[in-house]
Amino acid sequence: MTSVFAVAPAAADDVDAIYLGTRKGSVSLGFPKKWEYTDKQYRSLMMSNTRNHYFRVTYKGCQDWRVRIAAAHPRGGYTEDETSVAGCNKTAVVSIIGKMNANVTLGITLNVSGDTHSVSVKPIN
Repeated sequence: MTSVFAVAPAAADDVDAIYLGTRKGSVSLGFPKKWEYTDKQYRSLMMSNTRNHYFRVTYKGCQDWRVRIAAAHPRGGYTEDETSVAGCNKTAVVSIIGKMNANVTLGITLNVSGDTHSVSVKPIN
């Protein structure tokens, strides 16, 4: 039976790239504050030595928080993206372009207290 509310399949995150895989993990700011993340990684076909990262970060609970990602850029310096989230059971989406073999730093900050914790996400080979 087909629903009237069926949703079409999502398009690829990056049509000018080769999908390399997804990293999953979590960032903890003490029990029970735990954020789950997925990082879809793609090798860019537009620029050499370039990897695209698409992060989805989810917190199951109620919190005012910010997510920030950063990585070395292929042409020097760093590239970063961040967004703030408020409410319950929310997901943030952030993306960057980084060097092919660079780790990405993923940081979570609580807006009220300023508590911060970060993890290093390795590239998929």
